[in-house]
Amino acid sequence: METSASVTYSDEERTALWKTVKLYVKDRLPQISSLLPDSGYDESRKNPCWWTNRTFYDKFSTNYYASHLRQVYHFHEDGNRLDKFLRSFLLQTEAPTLLCLPYFLIIGLPKCGTTDLFRRIVSHPQVIRPAIKGGHWWSRKRHENNGATFLDYLFLFNEAASTVRREIPAENQKVTGEGSTSTLFDMGNDSISTVELVYSVLPRSKLIVILRDPTSRLLSEYLYFVCPYSHSTNCSADDFHRRAKRAVDAFRSCLSTTSVAQCLHGSGSNCCNTGLRVKLGLYHELLRPWIKLYPLGRQLLVIRMEDYSSNMRTKLKETFNFLDLDPIDGETLSRIVAIPRRNSASRKEEVRFSSMLPKTRDMLNAFYRPYNERLANLLQDDGYLWTTSPESA
Repeated sequence: METSASVTYSDEERTALWKTVKLYVKDRLPQISSLLPDSGYDESRKNPCWWTNRTFYDKFSTNYYASHLRQVYHFHEDGNRLDKFLRSFLLQTEAPTLLCLPYFLIIGLPKCGTTDLFRRIVSHPQVIRPAIKGGHWWSRKRHENNGATFLDYLFLFNEAASTVRREIPAENQKVTGEGSTSTLFDMGNDSISTVELVYSVLPRSKLIVILRDPTSRLLSEYLYFVCPYSHSTNCSADDFHRRAKRAVDAFRSCLSTTSVAQCLHGSGSNCCNTGLRVKLGLYHELLRPWIKLYPLGRQLLVIRMEDYSSNMRTKLKETFNFLDLDPIDGETLSRIVAIPRRNSASRKEEVRFSSMLPKTRDMLNAFYRPYNERLANLLQDDGYLWTTSPESA
């Protein structure tokens, strides 16, 4: 039986892979290696930060994220975030400049509560909010034509770097993070995978994954991403069933000719572009490469969304403890818990149904069952079998 302990690489294996990928990054990805410090990060700080004699305050006009704010700032309810982001370029106008990368990353998954969890984590007094929740840099934006550079990504944490710069290094420092949900499942198109690249740059950072019953996740994705862009008469339980069946059949057809990994990430993945991403529910297959490099419990935290929703107070305490944040008093925790939920129904106001047909649920449960069983074994938690599944999205 495969468990996380049997999957995780030894310290020696992780070090060997880190060295190999670092050489690849230095040779093939100079936009990253030219900015990273040769001597490593500042060990006196919690965040991976380093000093450079370069200044970058004049780069705001060409920053990728500044020019795409209409697309990315819908994550934020604060209309002043653009102004704060642009002003952050003026916070460090003289060398040396302190640059910082995220101390933690919420890496997945879509429609599992990542936005809600992120908002509550950055409400902890010790956490500095980045410019946007998710820059999707590691897995996507860096691959686009005229896409985001590594420097563009670094500037998402410029406000945090300025705050950290003013601190006297101490045991309990402020930290920053991000929440790009594509990081877990989108492996990129380099000779190295996304997880290997992240590990080569952020070997000590902490990762958080929040998961939900994959059958319900798929319906939620349909209601959130498909229905708003379809004719209202087409958004129905019957339409969801047709789309789900087509997606399941396509994935099974792919599996008949190649491996799960190829159907998820490789040449076979093109077979399954049916409008519903059933492959995102294969949590065991998605998590396994990350657990190899980021030990479960120490550097990787996995949360069931159902547990988070039903007992948020306890799960937030566990998350803050995992991140080695200072304990907070009951009043502050109550205020964080009381923050209104996000993305629970933000695009579903006009949707005419919220439950799938019984035959659809039976079909999807049967499809996901073997992967859920492997996940439960991997995490040593039968809760990930999802034997009692909710009826709504």
